[in-house]
Amino acid sequence: MFYYEKEPISIYLQNLEKLATINSSKQTIELFNHIYLGKVLIINGEIQHIEKYQSLYHEMLVHLPIAFIPNVKNVLIIGGGSLFAAFEALKYSSVESVTLCDHDHYVLDLMAKYYSHAKYVLQSPKFMLIEKDAHDFLIEDFGTYDLIINDCFNLAMEGKRKKISYYNILSSHLTPTGACSDITYRHIFDEATMQLTLEQVSRESYRAYSLVTVPEYPGILHLQVIWGKSDKIRSDISIPVNDIQRDGIMKKKPFNTEFYMPSCLPYYLHIPNYVKKLFNKI
Repeated sequence: MFYYEKEPISIYLQNLEKLATINSSKQTIELFNHIYLGKVLIINGEIQHIEKYQSLYHEMLVHLPIAFIPNVKNVLIIGGGSLFAAFEALKYSSVESVTLCDHDHYVLDLMAKYYSHAKYVLQSPKFMLIEKDAHDFLIEDFGTYDLIINDCFNLAMEGKRKKISYYNILSSHLTPTGACSDITYRHIFDEATMQLTLEQVSRESYRAYSLVTVPEYPGILHLQVIWGKSDKIRSDISIPVNDIQRDGIMKKKPFNTEFYMPSCLPYYLHIPNYVKKLFNKI
């Protein structure tokens, strides 16, 4: 069978083999296999990840913001039922807890059946699942975290609809040296969403940006925004603030990732002219 999202820009996948379908009370979850790209997770008709591409997304989502955090201990992930983000966070020996808020445990159960990384995360004593709607959790939770990752919804558009700032809500749960991370739900060519995102995040104290390649998502090129209360979060740093990433550079120890390299921080933080022009429009 084949699959493509009904979007103006969309990836087309052919010769998919269906592995599983789950109709939970909240959504339809489907898992396929592709001859070249591995497993493909689709929820309610939208691609959530493609196995061979997922590192491009999740490594930047997790490791780039950690570069700005001296010592990451407590991590909160909003969404992220694929458990890839949690797996990346658990690579840091300093991490003491990873809390994941997702509204449907059936996604995690399916991942654990087909992926070794998911089994590892679910068996980790550092991992905790909170099965709850993300908005309700963020409004009710009073915890603080060193790293908060949005892997769930369009912060800008949902914030506009609810007349609140999710950027501000997330940063209110940060420790003083913490950072929030979000890869924008829409691609950089969707200028309306981009401008709304930049306008809302620009109200936060300190920010950094990166252009991220996400082949399985419509538009391919997406903007990652990182923000928080710490003046360490800025676009002109060349060496990570994080102890573990910096130690990896100084001692030339291999970093356990497929794409992200701490020594390439200036490259990740380079913003091309096209995106700079979007900044000028807000």
